[in-house]
Amino acid sequence: MFIGGLGDQFITHYLDVHLNYLGNPEDSELFRKAESLSMLMLHSAGGGLMSAGTSMFALTHFGIRKKLSWSTWTYLFVALIAQGINGYGMYSAGSHFWYPIIVLVLAILGILLTLLFSTTNGQGKN
Repeated sequence: MFIGGLGDQFITHYLDVHLNYLGNPEDSELFRKAESLSMLMLHSAGGGLMSAGTSMFALTHFGIRKKLSWSTWTYLFVALIAQGINGYGMYSAGSHFWYPIIVLVLAILGILLTLLFSTTNGQGKN
């Protein structure tokens, strides 16, 4: 998730998928200003994905490894919100929505495997 948000920071102009979604508009001052605004919003959303990825790492490292049950559900909640909304937005624009869906599926599989193969040792009741 962090890497996807970081990649968003390096997009400086509309991609072909964006232009196709917009109907390949003619170049104009309004188009350039709208492109600039769109890039600002993309960079902001990418920053949000970077922070969500960082928080998921912290939850994994400090909470899930210590078998604190609240961290598991928080991890899933963050993944569902961040990647679910990101994937829906990308799908709606005709973009490659499979990336956020793959990250979401991997996050869920990771939690399921952790729950399947972990032993509680009295610490998982928080």
